[in-house]
Amino acid sequence: MLKLATLWTVVLTACGSITTRDDVSYDDRYASDVLDVYFPPPASTPRPAVLVIHGGGWHDGIYRDSIASQAERLAEAGYVAINIEYRLVPSEGGQYPHAVQDCYCALAWTRANATALGIDPARVAGLGYSAGGHLVSMLGVDTDKDVQPDCAAGTTTPLAAVVSGAGPEDMAALPQVSSVTEFVGGTTSDVPALYTAASPLSHVAPGAPPYLFVDGNDDWFVNIDEQARPMQAALDAVGAETRFFEIPGGGHILNSGVDGASWELPLTSIETPEAADAIVDFLDHTIGPVPQ
Repeated sequence: MLKLATLWTVVLTACGSITTRDDVSYDDRYASDVLDVYFPPPASTPRPAVLVIHGGGWHDGIYRDSIASQAERLAEAGYVAINIEYRLVPSEGGQYPHAVQDCYCALAWTRANATALGIDPARVAGLGYSAGGHLVSMLGVDTDKDVQPDCAAGTTTPLAAVVSGAGPEDMAALPQVSSVTEFVGGTTSDVPALYTAASPLSHVAPGAPPYLFVDGNDDWFVNIDEQARPMQAALDAVGAETRFFEIPGGGHILNSGVDGASWELPLTSIETPEAADAIVDFLDHTIGPVPQ
């Protein structure tokens, strides 16, 4: 059952004008399936929302606190931000398609609780980085029954807009990466069909939502010419709206800091000041306006 009671009874904490509700379960079956909600000040009309999904190679060890600053920044910009966790590999059973199913379940939960959250269920975007970028991309284009969840919140439709930060879009282009083989369940020769199924690029079709890609052009792990650029071209070919924010010299976890002259580690592409502005501008354009 949906945890509406939990949503209203968890401890409230305030961070400036932002209010949070922490450790809300969106699927009682799995201890890992929890989320934090970041609320802007109350508005007279429903707000748009953003599902925030952390990276970390789909693997144990990195969790939603790693992307909490993004959720807070989005709330400061007027969006209700839902920062989620999902089953990881190997200990939590997050091997494909389970992590994707969890993220779809979180999206379904968000829409089912739209009134309680004060959001418009038709205006829910997604933002993710690295493995999280892959997962939000999947939630933009993959509607196959194999990834639709069987949780209490039920099935749902794709995201209204997607921000993929350094997200793998074509899993077959990463055949020797251990985190990929562990997530997919084998090598490209072992399970070629799963590499296709787990790739957002394979699911692009007319009707896809708008996408913003945020990538460094010197990313050692997620090469933009093998991942984001082909995904953008495929989306363009079916008439979807796309934007690309490229960070010159940017890597996967090493990018230019606030002063623009130094390089900070760790600092992901979506955390750079210029990218942060581009993300909010994209969201304002696609799922805005934000109520005042």
